[in-house]
Amino acid sequence: MSNNTGDDIRICVIQSQQRQLVLDFLRIHYYREEPLTIGTEPKQQDQADEDFNISNIDHGTCLMATDAQSETIVGVLLAGPKGPEEADHLFEEAAVEGSSKWGTILKFLACVERDANVCQRFGVQKVLHAHVIGVDTKVRGKNIGGRLMSELKVLGKQLGYELLTADCTSYYSAKMCERLGWECINTVYYKDYVDENKKPVFVLDPPHECCKTFAVRL
Repeated sequence: MSNNTGDDIRICVIQSQQRQLVLDFLRIHYYREEPLTIGTEPKQQDQADEDFNISNIDHGTCLMATDAQSETIVGVLLAGPKGPEEADHLFEEAAVEGSSKWGTILKFLACVERDANVCQRFGVQKVLHAHVIGVDTKVRGKNIGGRLMSELKVLGKQLGYELLTADCTSYYSAKMCERLGWECINTVYYKDYVDENKKPVFVLDPPHECCKTFAVRL
């Protein structure tokens, strides 16, 4: 898969040998702003977090946008498969990770997955889930994120997936999915997700107030 979008931006499937390049990009243009990462201490992401996200490249379902002239990465979208048992799987992984930063994030995502219940809600078995989207700060406002999502929708359909989903932890990614016409099926407000002392687990500045789950049939 390779697509030139008409303005010198090329979108293609990420190859395994590009893992380090992609990780280096995300450390600058994703993790430093991702709400679940910066909303808990320490603000630095765990190694296990990076390992999980990058492992999705092996599924052949991850895309990157590059400048056609310089060949530099300007956008990355990491996605992978999930099925009806995803919430249980996430809760199990969260228990293994314990009180680590990644464990805290996994537990939240497990609750989000359980509440969204996408497989039962849509009557599907094979779902493609968008985990990560990051765009170079210098080229934001050019709809690169939206184009990556649109290309992922095409790829997912080609690969036989029935549904494409995303848990938008960021206000901006949620707005992007709304513009694309995806259906919002669940919302979890950060102020309502509290620890045993009734204090919010994730403390964030506006405009990030909630995690919205979006879905679109393929």
